[in-house]
Amino acid sequence: MYRALIVEDEDLMREYLAAKLNKLCPDWEAAATAADGMEAVERLAHERFDAVLTDIRMPGMDGLELARLIRRTDADIPILILSGYDEFDYARTAVRLNVFDYLLKPLNEAELSAALSAMASQVAARQNTKHESILANVLENGGEAECETLYTMQSHKPCGLALLAPAFTLTHNDRSIALSGLQTAAKASFTPFYARFAHCAAVLCAASDPLLVETECRNAVQRFQQTHPDISIRCGYANFDWEHPRASRANAEAALRLALALDEPLQSEHLLYEQRQAQNRLEAMLHELNDALASSHLSEERRASLLSALHEFPRKAKWTAATYLLMECDANESQCAQARNALGSSDISLENRDISARFFDALDRLFADQESPAKPASTLVQQARDYLQLRFTQPLSLASLAEVLGITAAYLSSIFHREMGLSYSQYLLQLRMEDAARRLLGDPAVKISDIGDAVGFPSAKHFTHVFRQYFKVSPTEYRKQKAKRQGSADLGTRKHTE
Repeated sequence: MYRALIVEDEDLMREYLAAKLNKLCPDWEAAATAADGMEAVERLAHERFDAVLTDIRMPGMDGLELARLIRRTDADIPILILSGYDEFDYARTAVRLNVFDYLLKPLNEAELSAALSAMASQVAARQNTKHESILANVLENGGEAECETLYTMQSHKPCGLALLAPAFTLTHNDRSIALSGLQTAAKASFTPFYARFAHCAAVLCAASDPLLVETECRNAVQRFQQTHPDISIRCGYANFDWEHPRASRANAEAALRLALALDEPLQSEHLLYEQRQAQNRLEAMLHELNDALASSHLSEERRASLLSALHEFPRKAKWTAATYLLMECDANESQCAQARNALGSSDISLENRDISARFFDALDRLFADQESPAKPASTLVQQARDYLQLRFTQPLSLASLAEVLGITAAYLSSIFHREMGLSYSQYLLQLRMEDAARRLLGDPAVKISDIGDAVGFPSAKHFTHVFRQYFKVSPTEYRKQKAKRQGSADLGTRKHTE
């Protein structure tokens, strides 16, 4: 309920307004009355009011002079003039003083009720904006006076700070639209304990007990998401420290970044062991990427390290973690946009290798205008192929080959699949099976087990199983079929000669 100061020198009118105000508009109460302008000034100096209703002609200080004094200290408080004089000069002066309305006596109750309702709406909008700016100022500057005001407004209850932002799984354009909708909806739902920032909305949630603050905050965010299912949001939460509000915001921002990167609905500042590991990994990756941007060069080792670290994230979080790195890194907006385009949109059907390949392309785009690596990926893949073709019959793991080339296994796996269109294991199997097929046809007397051993399969049973999967027939059947076809071909050739 809003507080009104009624300034009227006629006793009956003053009493009438004081008694009728709340009935004419339930949003208002007659908090105090004054018989003239001087008494009103005294009241205003010691009490807070949301509006002033004043007569014009009064002994001592009239209503227009009172309005002038009010405007020196408060440019926005609504002033409603109630006058028995329909004089142009009065009305013109009132307009210049930015009064809310000018009503003539005898008062029409319907007109007065409508004016009070409109004035209540203006006060509500003003207070919402004021309170929003208070929370924003507290979070940005840590103002003690504003902090005390908020603390009083929250009845000295323990509070939590929630930062809300659209999920990374939305496209760039959809995130911009969602952010605007989120901020509008959050303002309507949480004002006066709401603040708008460039990339998120801030909400202050109170609870009766410190142990229930996080639960209340979670419930508030869940209710908001249920009410606005069209806005896919992620939330970072931190306990609100009234003595260190900016530190509370920093903690909530760290939690929000992690929620976005891991695609979690709500992430608290209190991290589990796995979450702490993920946070440290993200920070290390971002630091490594920014170092590369600062030197205008992404070395193969650094690229391999980033790909290897990305591989450590859960499958559902790989894409969002990669998106987080591209959005938070120190590259310019154009570079980031190109890299995000290369990464593409989120797709639940994406395999791990597909996400790694996309991230590989995104890094290429990010450094497209920078110095090229000393040894291109194609050169490394050719070296890997040459090495495999000479040694495919030997036990050879991806990790051991990567060590020979001086790169990590994750990097080798990514570039090999990207350049060859098949994985390292598939290529190695292809080399072994093709050589086994040649050996089967080369000398019919050679045992199947010997051929398997010669191409890297010490177990004949295992060799036969893998061969059947690859060629859809067993080694013996393959040899017979090929021999039969060859025999038919030879017979045809002899008949043609005769």
